[in-house]
Formats: sequence, structure tokens, C-alpha cells
Amino acid sequence: MRTFAPACLLLLSTEACAQPVPEFGPTVHASFSLPLSMGNPVFNSLTSTLGQVDLAFNLPVYKGLGVGAGANGMWYDLNGTTFSPVVTEGSADRWAYYGKLWWGRYTGPHTFYELNAKLGMGTWNWKCTTCAANAKQAGFHWSVNAAYFVHASENLAFSLLLGYQGDASGFHPGVIGLERFPGRTDSGAPYRFLTVGLGVSTGFKRSPPETGW
Repeated sequence: MRTFAPACLLLLSTEACAQPVPEFGPTVHASFSLPLSMGNPVFNSLTSTLGQVDLAFNLPVYKGLGVGAGANGMWYDLNGTTFSPVVTEGSADRWAYYGKLWWGRYTGPHTFYELNAKLGMGTWNWKCTTCAANAKQAGFHWSVNAAYFVHASENLAFSLLLGYQGDASGFHPGVIGLERFPGRTDSGAPYRFLTVGLGVSTGFKRSPPETGW
């Protein structure tokens, strides 16, 4: 009995001090990531990644399940001497607008993770010395992503991101105004990217004055 009573008091005090797990609310997510092209060596040779920026609005629906909408932009510089003696200096960018389905779960009072899928439309814009005047590629865009968040305050959290995305369109010689890739035997491939990055999320909860983090 002497050991049982202190153990009960310790258990009760631990439960009393435990912080409740927050509930999800409407949030705005912004992220910066580096897209790594997969299975497309000729695209890798021609381009230098500048990065990708993503902005999305999340709205919870039921028990960690939610929907959202957003947009992202991806930018590249072109290596002009890749297909020497043909000069292909210029740039490329892709803009995507999407709907989002996500599921999140808190692992503690200050940490949570999110899994999501994004579906929408993407448009590639190519501007180079060999490109046609209006070199565009439009098509279906998709991605699957995972993020782990740590709260800095009740309405502010930072995250690590990992994702995989693709477009229905692909890279081929005609995109940059060529009949073939000089000095190469491959003819291009669909756009597929592994993305790694950092993000920030801000919410809109109004906290009582006595609540602290």
C-alpha cells in the first residue's frame, strides 16, 4: 500500500499535466522545394533547377480528413551548350493549379503529419533560342506528398516535405524546336519529379490570453 499510493498520485498528476492534442483548423501552407527529375536524363542535361514554390489553402472536413486548393510554380534555366553546336539558351517554367485531398494526424501537442494528393492542370512554358514563339505544353498534373510539422506557436508551424509528382505531357525534341537531340540516342520521357523541401503553415485560431505554447 505504501508504494501503491505514491504511484497513483504520480499517474494522476501526469494525466492532469498532459496537454490536449489540438484540432485541425483552416490553414494556409507555403513551401519551397527542389524538384529532382526522375527517369529523364536528357531533361537533366539540358536544365538547371531553380526551385518550386507552392501555396495552398487547407480546410478540415471530418476527423483529420480535409480538402484544399492551391497552385505551384517551377522554374529552370537551360544549359545552352548541351546539344552543341546547337545553342539552346533560355528558360522554362511550369504552373499548376490543383484541388487537394489530405489527411492529417497530431502525434503530440506540438507535432503532426499530413499526407495528401493533388490533382489539377499544369502548363509548361519554354523560352529558348530554338523554341517556337509560343512553346507551351498543357495537361493533367498530379502529385502525392508527405509532410511533418512542428508548431512554433498555436498558429504557426514549420515542416519538412517529401513528394512525387508528374504531368501527362513529356519532354521531347519538338518541345524546344528540334527534330532530334543532337548527339543523343534517347528521345525524352514524361515529366516525373521527386521533391524535397521546407514549408510553413499558418492558421487562424483565436487563443485565450492565458494559453501558451
